[in-house]
Amino acid sequence: MNIERNLIAARARFMLSLKMYFRYPLNILQVIVDPIIWLTPFYFMGKAFSLNGKISGFASYMGNSDYIGFLVIGYMVSAYVNVTFWNIGFSLKDEMMQGVLESNWSAPVNRINLLLSRSIFSFVSVTVENIITGVVSHFAFGFNITPNLFKVMIFLLPGIAAMLGFGLMIASLVLLAKQANGIIDITSAFLSAVSGGYFPLKVMPRALVMLACIFPLTYINDSARNILINQASIMPLEYELLFTLILMVVFCVIGSMVFAKVERKCRETGNVSGH
Repeated sequence: MNIERNLIAARARFMLSLKMYFRYPLNILQVIVDPIIWLTPFYFMGKAFSLNGKISGFASYMGNSDYIGFLVIGYMVSAYVNVTFWNIGFSLKDEMMQGVLESNWSAPVNRINLLLSRSIFSFVSVTVENIITGVVSHFAFGFNITPNLFKVMIFLLPGIAAMLGFGLMIASLVLLAKQANGIIDITSAFLSAVSGGYFPLKVMPRALVMLACIFPLTYINDSARNILINQASIMPLEYELLFTLILMVVFCVIGSMVFAKVERKCRETGNVSGH
């Protein structure tokens, strides 16, 4: 594999995504408005269930009553999930509809590189957007965090790598089904829900909690809330980091193998670019 050639292709895909993003200045306004739109109903719902500023039922599961902090972190983590699934899966669908997928894949570069490199800018932009979300939520809802951002990154980076492997499996389904919206909507919504994106894991039946433990997103949500807003984790953080690293290897290996097999099968049948 020619590393230089793949780096050139990755840079080109990054610049393409960057130019497309800044072509629409309203993206910045959306970043400011979205968290207010999505989080305000939950903020007032939390107020309705609180007594003297405390939500005793929620605190019994999470160790404190910081309900809005719980939701804001879930919102931020879900943004990375959406990038993983929508950028990888939907970029395939876009190129199918544009009729350029087959010609792009005829380039002498790695197919997985072509898929993942288009998401690099999105991860950068989502990180900046999450910072803006945190600032907006601070002034709008009183959201506050500890300064342990570097510690969070230790969990976040391998967790995102694991999610990219999962995203390759989703891309394989898109390549086979020639349809992205339904596949991505179902998987991202299910994953965000079962991994504790919107409510504490401990309220779910034990079987669902065990299912949640096989997804890296669970440990991203749980560790971030423990580190940033001092909420109780489902297990010691060193175990969560170990499981995240294991899942990173497992999902990346399986995702790469599944995608390579599906891509090869589609090329053999001449079914790469149809939609």
